[in-house]
Formats: sequence, C-alpha cells, structure tokens
Amino acid sequence: MGRRGEHTKDELTTMALDAAVALLEEEGPERLTTRAVAGRIGYTVGSLYFVFQNREDLILQVNERTLDELREHITAALAEVSEPRASLLAMGRAYLAFASAHPTRWRLIFEHTRAAGSDLPEPLVRKIEAFFLQVAESIAAVNPRASPAEVRRSAQSLWGGVHGITVLALTGKLAIGGDAPAEVLTAELIGRYLDGMVQGAANPVEADCFDRPG
Repeated sequence: MGRRGEHTKDELTTMALDAAVALLEEEGPERLTTRAVAGRIGYTVGSLYFVFQNREDLILQVNERTLDELREHITAALAEVSEPRASLLAMGRAYLAFASAHPTRWRLIFEHTRAAGSDLPEPLVRKIEAFFLQVAESIAAVNPRASPAEVRRSAQSLWGGVHGITVLALTGKLAIGGDAPAEVLTAELIGRYLDGMVQGAANPVEADCFDRPG
C-alpha cells in the first residue's frame, strides 16, 4: 500500500477524485466508496480521510468536479456564439450533450440523497448559482425590460424544462410522448419560451390576463 507521505494533499485529492470518477462511470454510484477508491490508488482507507471527511464528502467533491467540467463544456459552446438567443440554445445543446456523455455522473448531482438537515457546501452552491447566472444574463439580454426577479424566475422555468427533457432522454422515457429527439425538443422549448417571453413583454396587458380574476 502507498504511504501518505508519497504525495501531497492536493496530489492525493486529485488521484482519489480521478479514481472516484472512473469507478462511478464504470460501476455506478453504489460502488463508490472510500474503500474502493483507496484500493484503486494503492492507499489505505485511513489515508483517504486525510482529504475526505467521509463518503458523503467524497461524493460532494465528485459532484463539484462534474459541475466544473459541465461549466467548461458550456463555456466552450458559448465561445462560438455571441447573440443571447443563440447563447441559450448553445447552452441547452451543451447541457444535453454533457449529460448524455456522462449520465451517471450527471444524475448523481441531482439524485444523491443527503443526510437530513445538512446543507450543501458553499463551493457547490456557488457553482450552481454561477450556472443560473449565465442563463439569467442571456435572458435579461433577450428581454431587457424584465425585472431581476422576473429574469431569475424565467431562468428557473426555462432550465427546469431543459432539465426535464434531459432526464427523460437519459432514462429512456422520452419516446413515450413522441419520436422527436431530445436535441430538437430542447431547441424548440428554448425558442418557443423566448418567443413567448418577448411577445409577453411587448403586450403586457395580454400577458397579464391569466392573473386577473374572472
């Protein structure tokens, strides 16, 4: 077995996360344990507690890495566009493509059950918030008359739809409602949502008709 002194804490963390990601993608979340990760890198389980508090901490750090990679994937897609509407379409395609390429890791972000009463670590919260800020910035550019609260609500609504399409695609349930591929549905959802948002901004009285009693 390896000895703790053979690597720095940062090196050991990188090695362990590399092994955890490989284990997760090859064998699934049930096999993702500190013991299994330690075995892959030739260290004792006790050595891993030098960098992870427990299995929960290991999973959270894996999820942080996944979010970092998703952000990089989206950033690369955005480098090819500049117009806000095209940016949102590029984000939707990149989100779906990343989830399709790494389904187990992507689903672990949303499906991992945490201990009751425990909060998400601040770094993970910041990464999630940064993603929604990207969406919100493009929405604000499409609809500059919207208030910050409206922009945020639109970002949550729109990406809730994109996320739903992605979940159905990854679980093989998308075909139940029709034969359109996920890529087409994602583009249509984003396009139609933005069209409706812009039309509603241009016709505020009509847009508010559902809010009036009677």
